[in-house]
Amino acid sequence: MSTFVSTPTYTHTVTHLTDKLLTSISNIIRDSGLDMGRFCRTRESMEEGIKAWLDSGHLEYVVLEICEPGTEKLIKLWKFEVFTDGTGEQGFWFDGADIRYHLQKAGAVPARCEYTVKVQNKPGEPAVSGWSNCQFRDASALRQYSLGTTISVGSSGARTSYYR
Repeated sequence: MSTFVSTPTYTHTVTHLTDKLLTSISNIIRDSGLDMGRFCRTRESMEEGIKAWLDSGHLEYVVLEICEPGTEKLIKLWKFEVFTDGTGEQGFWFDGADIRYHLQKAGAVPARCEYTVKVQNKPGEPAVSGWSNCQFRDASALRQYSLGTTISVGSSGARTSYYR
């Protein structure tokens, strides 16, 4: 009889966290009735950037901005704050149901709305093809609602909040 112990590597952590971040964002886009086309076309680039910045330790958070078409006015914003400091719960888990519940609670957005996925990195992040510097839209008129940790990967994960 043999006993095996499995320890997730940091590569597994980065891959799992990247996948769950992008799954969460795609589910919010889809379940909000927004056009999935742009997300699908840019998913590979998003995955490359998020993985690179998680791996280098530069990624602070990922944001999904939803705004009125042709304007800079935010209607909703979803924020996934990444932590890698061991403050999370142990284990690999993902609470997509909590995100869906809060998506319904946040209310519908018009299908004609536009959206953008942006990241905030610490200074000195490595360059990733397809990504460039940008400004975040003003969210000061929106109210924040925290869901807490929705993605846990060992001692890393993401805390989620939305603004409406």
